[in-house]
Amino acid sequence: MPDRASDLWWLFTRQTVCVTQDESIIDAARLMLDRNFRHLPVVTKSSKAIGIISAQDIVDSLNLSLQSYSSRSQIKDSLSIPIQKIMSPGIIVVEPGDGLTEIIKKLVYHNIGALPVVNEQGIVQGIITLRDLIALVGMSSDPLKVRVSEIMNTNVTTISLEEPFIKAVQLMSRKRVRRLPVLSTKNKLMGVITNKDVLRYLVETTANKKEEQEHIEDSASREFNIPISDLMTKDVITINGDDDLRVAASRMMIFGVGGLVVEGRPNLEDKIGLITERDIIRTLSIKRTLGFLLQAMQYESEGKQIPIK
Repeated sequence: MPDRASDLWWLFTRQTVCVTQDESIIDAARLMLDRNFRHLPVVTKSSKAIGIISAQDIVDSLNLSLQSYSSRSQIKDSLSIPIQKIMSPGIIVVEPGDGLTEIIKKLVYHNIGALPVVNEQGIVQGIITLRDLIALVGMSSDPLKVRVSEIMNTNVTTISLEEPFIKAVQLMSRKRVRRLPVLSTKNKLMGVITNKDVLRYLVETTANKKEEQEHIEDSASREFNIPISDLMTKDVITINGDDDLRVAASRMMIFGVGGLVVEGRPNLEDKIGLITERDIIRTLSIKRTLGFLLQAMQYESEGKQIPIK
């Protein structure tokens, strides 16, 4: 086991799935779904990092396609272009010797969700994500003495149960959000739709399948105007606003979700609260201190606490 926090990088170094810049957007979406990833490093044939593509990038591309095209075949063709066309250039990375301080500073300053780990030659060795850091926060049973309500987002973008799927895509792209609580006409929480749901439906809808009669097959209106209720996750993982932030991190880690709908908000029962991985890492470090967040990430090995340096 490492005896310094600067060696923690190996905890995040795993079999990292990468894509080349010539692979298609749809192929990247399919790979994200298969591996349950939200980010994929983009590499050259020699595995050198040159960019990164996120689920948000794909949602943005789908939104543009839905604005520009009306047929399923056109939408499929527009999303069959190389990743190079939409990937984020100027990739931000970390190296194996970087510690938690450097990692968090880069994630917070650049407001990003993932950092590829590269060696001196720029070859991808692994990837560090907000989910990895949330796992460190959630490992301990010691409370942080920070309530969920102190960090959560209260200006939440929601969507009505009556809206079509295409509306959810538009909102996610325009508001730059990964999840939308779905509300009834009485503001009752009915479910959540996420960018993962969007990717799943995109892959299913654009998959090769036996074409129907030409005069009815090529219209995309049926596929992308289906009710949100057909796609949303109905079993929503929630948290109480008075719960400790450590409980929220632990729940995200256990259920493998990036955000929790917040319940138990006095005098605000008619509104929705949301706390995400980004809120815990970014907002906590800003509202408190970076040192406070680092302390929250301390973990134990063989009964001995490893110091953050």
